[in-house]
Amino acid sequence: MTITTELHEAMETLDEHASQIGSGPYASIAAELQKVANSMTDQVAEARRTFAIEMLLDVPACALSESMVKYTTDRKFMKLLVRKKGVQLREYAPQCGAVLGSAWKIEITDALLPYQDPGSLEDVRHGILTLLVARSGFLSQVVARLTRLGITPSMLCPTDLGVEPVDGDDGLGPSAEGFLFYEPRMLRWLLGYGEDDPWPQLGVGNQPEYVSKLIALANSEGGDDKRVNEPCTCRYCKGVRIPTIDCPMVSLAPSECGSDEVEEMVS
Repeated sequence: MTITTELHEAMETLDEHASQIGSGPYASIAAELQKVANSMTDQVAEARRTFAIEMLLDVPACALSESMVKYTTDRKFMKLLVRKKGVQLREYAPQCGAVLGSAWKIEITDALLPYQDPGSLEDVRHGILTLLVARSGFLSQVVARLTRLGITPSMLCPTDLGVEPVDGDDGLGPSAEGFLFYEPRMLRWLLGYGEDDPWPQLGVGNQPEYVSKLIALANSEGGDDKRVNEPCTCRYCKGVRIPTIDCPMVSLAPSECGSDEVEEMVS
């Protein structure tokens, strides 16, 4: 907690005169000083959070910094970050904004999916989930990054695909179920399909049980619909899409908030 020297001295002076002041007044004054201290702490925390957002907006590669981890793993922070980036890029001409948006999404994806050896696969899993939770259409950037790194579906999600983790990987971290909950279209990559291949169907051929399970799960979470992982633009969520070269600024994503909450906000 950050408290100025002057406030520390005031607290110490109050303690020194506690017997003369009396327990009632002492407790009241101490409570007020504590409120001041808490307020200062909140202001410092908010200032650091704002600074983190500004840094990630302009230099997404700094997401690799240890000081950023507590922010990038915060669901609300990431949603606010991608919303602010979307709003920021509205100031540019559509084509320029799309180019800048594409570059930013690639940079922050690369930063959040670090990979040196199998021992860092858990970090990659957490990074993927962080991007998908942000709900700003990061699937193509994630798949491109995994391809460049040479990470295969069986390396990323061994348990879900019925294989043993590669040497050096403990298999911990988010699973395919978590990925598909936020982005069901990741099913194609998990099953080795191309991005433009037909959607996998249940009960085709001699289908392994784990494949059927993944297909059923993806279908239950929205199936082959790119809008699922787009920002919700209702008045409660206030999502704003980051423009990219290959994706327009259109979203019909269902809200994560309850219908009653949405109606209350609208009314």
